[in-house]
Amino acid sequence: MEQLGLSYIAGTARAAGLTAEIVDGALEPDRYDATLREMRDGDHQLIGFPIYPETVRRVAKDVAGLRARGIGTHVAVGNHLATLHDRAVLRDFPQFDSAVRGEGELTMVELAKSLSVGEDPDGVLGLTYRRGAELHRNPSRPNMPDLDQVPFPARDTLLLVLRAGNAPLIYSSRGCNFRCEFCSVHNYFKAAPNGAWRGRSPKNVVDEMEFVSRRYGVHEFAFADEQFLGHGRQGVQRALEIAAEIVRRRLEVKWYVETRASGVTYDVFAPLRQAGLSAVFMGLESGYDPALKQMRKGLTSARSVAAIDVLKELEILPSAGFIMFRPDTTMEELRYNLDFLDHVGCIELTALVTAMRVYHGTALEAQLRSEGRLSGTYYDYEWSFLDPKVRECYQVVMESADTLSVAYNEFARFRRTGLVSYVECLKLQRAMNAAPIAIMRDLVEAIEDEGREMPDVRARARTAFRDACDDFLHLLRFVEVCAGHRPEDSGVRLLSPMYLC
Repeated sequence: MEQLGLSYIAGTARAAGLTAEIVDGALEPDRYDATLREMRDGDHQLIGFPIYPETVRRVAKDVAGLRARGIGTHVAVGNHLATLHDRAVLRDFPQFDSAVRGEGELTMVELAKSLSVGEDPDGVLGLTYRRGAELHRNPSRPNMPDLDQVPFPARDTLLLVLRAGNAPLIYSSRGCNFRCEFCSVHNYFKAAPNGAWRGRSPKNVVDEMEFVSRRYGVHEFAFADEQFLGHGRQGVQRALEIAAEIVRRRLEVKWYVETRASGVTYDVFAPLRQAGLSAVFMGLESGYDPALKQMRKGLTSARSVAAIDVLKELEILPSAGFIMFRPDTTMEELRYNLDFLDHVGCIELTALVTAMRVYHGTALEAQLRSEGRLSGTYYDYEWSFLDPKVRECYQVVMESADTLSVAYNEFARFRRTGLVSYVECLKLQRAMNAAPIAIMRDLVEAIEDEGREMPDVRARARTAFRDACDDFLHLLRFVEVCAGHRPEDSGVRLLSPMYLC
């Protein structure tokens, strides 16, 4: 997908009269490697990388290669990792010159201008940088209060994304006021003033959608907002006004959002559906209320079920984040989670093997460290299970993770063809999920039976998962052949493939 952080920085830089180039290593690996290989000292004033726990070592290795060839161009890194661990990143990776904290558009523009005239960047807010052998930390830059004033992101990589079958991203808001224990979003934005949730105006949002639609001929969009509905009545009203503006302009578009299940009601989502809302991602995380309370979700399993029921009634595709295994997961929690997944029937099959990730700057990180259950570094954490039986279950089911992924990916591919109706998709997904959920229930029981030999339990589970997924793949191929022979005018085809899902 598009890396909107880079796109916004490039758009802002160009609006300020600077030249900016985006080279996306995920979308264009050959071009990325060639750029590094052919770069000469002095070609650029500034190079910026977004860094993640999964990529920081790769980026550091690439920059070290530039340094070895005598390229002294200033290299800045940004994103959550650089914001919440700025000093540690610069200490551990001396090939980086600075860390941009928080929203990076204005910081990168000011840094580039400072470097171009040889000035010390001590006046650039939101920057931590090397000054000789020491690290200098400038004051934080306030988050931008009026997002309508930010130039639209540069769409340099959009054609590549479209060729890959995906949709353009839209950021209609920034921030999240909730404080889930495992999430770093709140702390990232709160690291600077004006860190609360902020939304663009409906007109500004739909202006961008209309511009991208007309220029690139696209009719599907994925909203990348951390919390599309915002907070309180004002956020809901903004969402409704975005939908009304889409309808008023007669834009024939489909779109996808991420939001909290607590905000999903029929009265709000029916108008959004009328305006083209096709899919909703919700971080449900668990079907066990004590776990939801510990995670500070401000949500109950019953409310999650109610949200899914609303989406089903409106024929909006529900998608969910789910955390089957946490450091404190109990066997009872696993049973509740399996019952929940079985009841709703429409959560990704791969939820069976999802484990909580520990992110830097979170309450979970602090808790596990205080308990002595966290190892590794801030960019590569590992944690230990409280219950050894849960750990055993996790290890067994993870041996079949690839098998479950193949089944789900094939289902998702078939769903994108648009050969079957919304209701048929849900029935097919329930058929896919049923057997693996039952197998995992048996696994939980077997592990609790201390008289069972674990090598036998592991072997039987692997075989059962494999056979269940093979059976589903045969069923899927049969359904695909049958659906492909239905008349075009049968009225059951989807209007267009749901590329987002």
